[in-house]
Amino acid sequence: MDNLISFILKDASSLGITTALEIDPRMLVPKPWVREFCYANECGKYDKHYMCPPLIGSLEETDKRLRDFKRCILLQYSKKLSTNQDFNEVESTKTEFHIKILQLENLLSSKGIPSVWGLMGGSCSLCPTCYAETDQPCLYPAKARPSPESMGIDITTLLDKLGINSQFYVDRITWTGCLLFNDD
Repeated sequence: MDNLISFILKDASSLGITTALEIDPRMLVPKPWVREFCYANECGKYDKHYMCPPLIGSLEETDKRLRDFKRCILLQYSKKLSTNQDFNEVESTKTEFHIKILQLENLLSSKGIPSVWGLMGGSCSLCPTCYAETDQPCLYPAKARPSPESMGIDITTLLDKLGINSQFYVDRITWTGCLLFNDD
């Protein structure tokens, strides 16, 4: 393992990241059937959130952007809480993970890595209500991040393929994201 990856993994651990594993970015493949969940709009964010479809871009655009990266670290952040009873705390942990992704991006940038992009678990929640709902520009375009799922990536199957537990629990929330970068 090279020094950069060791450095990132150490820093991720110090941020409370429970899983940090380098994977081949070609494992992140947008699938039309994953986007079908977005089109069904069960979360209510379709066409109302800048980091969700259709505003996030097509699967072809997503795939093209993903192929621009040569390295990827899969990240997970987990916390004990009642997922059925404490919705505010679930949302809070999602924002915590988003901030941790941004901190890791900044760390890589500070090391001279010119191209870094984080994907976070769940939809971006930097704002209580996404400004897309009122047709106003995003307040944090440099910080807003999509989730792998919004990009059409089947994260559950990927976790299973990697031997990482993908189960959902009522007493623990686990968010999964990625850090994509080029170091050359």
